[in-house]
Amino acid sequence: MPGPALTARATLLVTGAGGFVGAAVVRAALAEGYRVVALSRTPNAPRLAGLVGDLAVRAVDLSDTRRLTTIVTAAKANCIVHCAWEGVGGPKRAADIQLANIATTCALVDAAIAGGAAKFVGIGSQAEYGRFDRRIDETDLPAPTMLYGAAKLSACHLARQRSRAAGMGFAWLRLFSTYGPGDNPNWLIPSVIADLLAGRRPRLTTGTQCWDYLHVDDVARAVLAVATGPADGIFNLSSGDAVPVRAIVEQLRDIATPGRELVFGDIPFGPDQIMVLEGDNHRLREATGWAPRIPLAEGLADTVAATMRVAA
Repeated sequence: MPGPALTARATLLVTGAGGFVGAAVVRAALAEGYRVVALSRTPNAPRLAGLVGDLAVRAVDLSDTRRLTTIVTAAKANCIVHCAWEGVGGPKRAADIQLANIATTCALVDAAIAGGAAKFVGIGSQAEYGRFDRRIDETDLPAPTMLYGAAKLSACHLARQRSRAAGMGFAWLRLFSTYGPGDNPNWLIPSVIADLLAGRRPRLTTGTQCWDYLHVDDVARAVLAVATGPADGIFNLSSGDAVPVRAIVEQLRDIATPGRELVFGDIPFGPDQIMVLEGDNHRLREATGWAPRIPLAEGLADTVAATMRVAA
């Protein structure tokens, strides 16, 4: 069921606005002239510093349901974009905080309905699918292998049911791998860049796994296209092009420290290593007209340059 398209000067409420993806969505929305209410756990989130436009930042822990409902209702947002999620990496991916994330998502949907929002957009994950080791499209039956993916999938189903019952538009974007300036330092690309710039040799697997990376600015444009247009349902958010990790690391080396020796195979793959992670993005392209704009080589160079500026 197609949802309503938003008009100019509509209001978007973005949760997780201090995070990597959330802040990029806020920047993209402001650049397009939308009013943004940004929800962050901290009032002075560094990624939101210096942004120009009609922006209101509200500090709130989403587990505080009463305060959350008050803020969402007062915002009178046309669309809620839910980027917040605790425990996206490390041991917390298998911890009970994932169950709390489901409850938080449901509470947010209920607040959106109470506040009269026309649409709810949630950021899901490729982890909802589980292991396929091939190109994945939205017709593939999800079979998550970890609590993180199962919680995202559960949140998707519950949020969709609540939204449909209330007549509110709903979209869920299953995000594959993203990268870009300001990324969290523990992920592959920023950690390799940090090692190279510090004169350390990155400890690497053989790098034969193929990964689908999408620049965060392209991610934000896609989220905004869904949030402000009629697209409704579940969509893969990916570049649609999986590249060997070895090739990515070699490109980073050539940009950051040309000639630096790399040794692949220092560390073994984990027991559940996915060797091919690639999302088919045709459904999203057809629904919105969106397409990735930033080639991987350009995006990697941009990310290295931004890291060097921060370190200088």
